[in-house]
Amino acid sequence: MIPARLRHAFESTQYRIQSPAGPFVLHVGRRCPALARWPRHLSQAGSVLVTAWNPAGRRRSLAVNRAAEKRLLQRLQAWGLKGWLAVAQDPSGLWPDERGILIFGVPEPLAADLGRALGQRAVVFAGTDCVPRLLWL
Repeated sequence: MIPARLRHAFESTQYRIQSPAGPFVLHVGRRCPALARWPRHLSQAGSVLVTAWNPAGRRRSLAVNRAAEKRLLQRLQAWGLKGWLAVAQDPSGLWPDERGILIFGVPEPLAADLGRALGQRAVVFAGTDCVPRLLWL
C-alpha cells in the first residue's frame, strides 16, 4: 500500500513539459488539453513521463542524477524513442526539482517496465484519453 503522504506528494507535483509549441503542465487526474492537441500518432499507445533522478525517492547528488539522466537519454535514443524534456516540481518546495522526459508511443506495460528499470516508485502515464495518472510500481 502506498502511504497517503507519498501519494499526495506525487499527485500534487506539477509536471512541467517543454514542447515544441511551448511549455505546459501535466496534473495527475486532469485531462491535459495541450497533450490532446498533438497528432494521434504521437500518443496512440500512450505517453509516459519518467525520470532517472532520485530513484526510490532517495535524494542523490546533482552529479549522480545528471549521470543517470544521461544514461536514460542514451537508452531512449538507442531504442528510437523520442520525447520532450520535463521538470517535476513540488509546489511546497520541500522536494528538489527532478528533470525527466515525456515519451510518446509507449504502452502502459512498457511504461511500468521502464519505471521499474529506473528504480522509481511511480511514473506518470497518459493513455489516449490524455488524462495523466500515476502507475505505482
